[in-house]
Amino acid sequence: MKDNCETAEEESYVLPSWRVNQIILIAVRFLTDEGYYKDGFDYRKAIQNKGILLKAYSAFKSENLLEMQKISLSLWKEGLCLIATDSETQQVCRMIAYNDSKTAAEIMQIIFHEYGHILFGHTEQCPNAEAEAILFSAIATFLMIAEQQFHIGQLVAKDSGGESFFEGIKAGLMERFSTQGGMP
Repeated sequence: MKDNCETAEEESYVLPSWRVNQIILIAVRFLTDEGYYKDGFDYRKAIQNKGILLKAYSAFKSENLLEMQKISLSLWKEGLCLIATDSETQQVCRMIAYNDSKTAAEIMQIIFHEYGHILFGHTEQCPNAEAEAILFSAIATFLMIAEQQFHIGQLVAKDSGGESFFEGIKAGLMERFSTQGGMP
């Protein structure tokens, strides 16, 4: 997919509804294919199994981190997506570097954001690439947190009663909210 960065002059970009739907399905499919609802699921390992290195900012010397941030196309400094050489295998691969001084949920969101850039083949910093990565990250993070809190994926996987996946998630959320007294 091309970045389609003709809108780089604009400050924001609104994704068309068809692309929003595509990205939601891509996020759901990625996590579902990886078994995010199974006990012991580790989103970091799922991404690493795609051949992507994950490295915390604290693993870098501060001068090296500053230099990486300078050469990065990204204007956002919480995470970076780079081409790197794996120190163990000496193979060239993608690397996600992330700010590990953040909370666990923020780190998850940062990693999913950078993975979204890799997944969609973004090569330039532009508003639509950022919008796509932000949406992917938001959906993936929401699904992970909803699973941790409400085990919706487990409920859907156990028995969706013939309903679609999305209807199963909706029913699972409503069931959990009503049993925990948190009905909106």
